[in-house]
Amino acid sequence: MKSTRINFWIAALFASALIFGCDGSSKDPDTSTQSSNPLPTTPGDANAVLAAIKVKANPPGGVPVPGIDILIDVASANFYSGSGGSGSLVNVGEVKLNDYKLTTVGGNSYINNPTDILLSLNAGVSNKWNVVGANGFTAITHTTAKKMPGVVTLTNVGESISKAGNVTLTIQALPANIDNLLWVISDGSKVVTKEVRATSVTFSSSELSGLKATATGIVQVAAYNTEGKDFGGKKIYFINETVDSKFVKIN
Repeated sequence: MKSTRINFWIAALFASALIFGCDGSSKDPDTSTQSSNPLPTTPGDANAVLAAIKVKANPPGGVPVPGIDILIDVASANFYSGSGGSGSLVNVGEVKLNDYKLTTVGGNSYINNPTDILLSLNAGVSNKWNVVGANGFTAITHTTAKKMPGVVTLTNVGESISKAGNVTLTIQALPANIDNLLWVISDGSKVVTKEVRATSVTFSSSELSGLKATATGIVQVAAYNTEGKDFGGKKIYFINETVDSKFVKIN
């Protein structure tokens, strides 16, 4: 069993650039050091994971607009030759989320077109997936029984955190329609996570000791639900998720 961490972040940064514009005096952000949007651990019997994620746009160096959340919809679908996320990724033909066609990137991973940042991923609403099917996967038409979670919001993240002491993260409230919360602190390469369904969580200094000091760290919280369903002998998992991220300096 392994943790599924599909790289949605490039798409999110691209969409953020469209929204916020460019600062001619700024250097382009180094997306290679940033974490992807976090997803729960891939179940051991999973043959495919299809995810619908609503992301808050918090670009590096971006200045938030008070009282306004910029939200971006992100989708991904990965179909494996083995189970539990093992083996190679396979092409299954056309894949759509809420009638928006996904595109394939390197290694047969499906993701939404970066210019499609609104995929009808609305809180309290089910998502509809359509897969043509190929390479051992049958056609899939599925509307999720579980609905899209409400937007999750971090509340107490400053510009920097110290790994020398305990770090407590909090959110405004538990969103509706969630199974659990995934909390993340990352230095861009190493990731420390906790799954706790509560409005706050504390990372100890010993848990954070392996992180490096960096000016491009990231703190994230993901509110999600998951459902699994069999199609043609394959176990397909559908994830609905909302994510809030903050870029921080780790001391």
